[in-house]
Amino acid sequence: MKQTLYKYYSTATATQLSRAIETLSGRIYFSAPSKFNDPFELSAKVNISTSPLVKSLSLKEKEAMERIFRLSPPEAVSAEWREKIGILCLTEDPLNILMWSHYANNHTGICIGFDTEVSPFNSTKKVTYNGERPKAEFNSEPEMLIDRVLLTKSQHWQYEKEWRILKRTIEPDELNFYHETFKTNPDRLDEIAETIEQNGGPGTYSFDKSAIRSIFLGARITPKNKESLIQAASMLIPHAKVFQTELDNNYF
Repeated sequence: MKQTLYKYYSTATATQLSRAIETLSGRIYFSAPSKFNDPFELSAKVNISTSPLVKSLSLKEKEAMERIFRLSPPEAVSAEWREKIGILCLTEDPLNILMWSHYANNHTGICIGFDTEVSPFNSTKKVTYNGERPKAEFNSEPEMLIDRVLLTKSQHWQYEKEWRILKRTIEPDELNFYHETFKTNPDRLDEIAETIEQNGGPGTYSFDKSAIRSIFLGARITPKNKESLIQAASMLIPHAKVFQTELDNNYF
């Protein structure tokens, strides 16, 4: 079934307004986890006890390895990865009063709706909410580990109904591997191109503007910003519907 997912934007500063308009033009920013407001992002518990190798160790050896992992966690959950993974955070709800307050500067910003059948929004992954922090298994595959860690959040964030798109950084040696693979297997060009396109880490990426279905203007948006955004929308995405949110007289 066709679904729309939403992203809230603050337009309080000229830079924030420009970024919102840039999104309307078909360019969207993926943030690094280090910039997020959840202090538990990328802070998984390390569980090495399930590894067959670890099971064969003595008690003292196990304790030593656990100390090492506490001091130097797996690369996928290390501080380095906080800067290397690009994440686009979306939500199911365009009318959440808390999210308008937290992410759209007290209802003065906007909320943009995206069609999940259009790339990159067709690769969204749902966030799960739990009372326990995710466990980083000693023998986990790196990408599986990244997904588990980045798609699990505290139950306190459940109201956000969040979905995420992840873009990992492609290191130079991996890029060289793809180049060499293409030389020997040119028939894999589409597969390689798709992998490179779907990744790249934090930064701004282009997308098809037809993915934008709607724009919600905050109840407290300034007349100047409202005019700028409506003008930009009419020029860049005339197909999208624009809604003006208002405070209800009777209900919250």
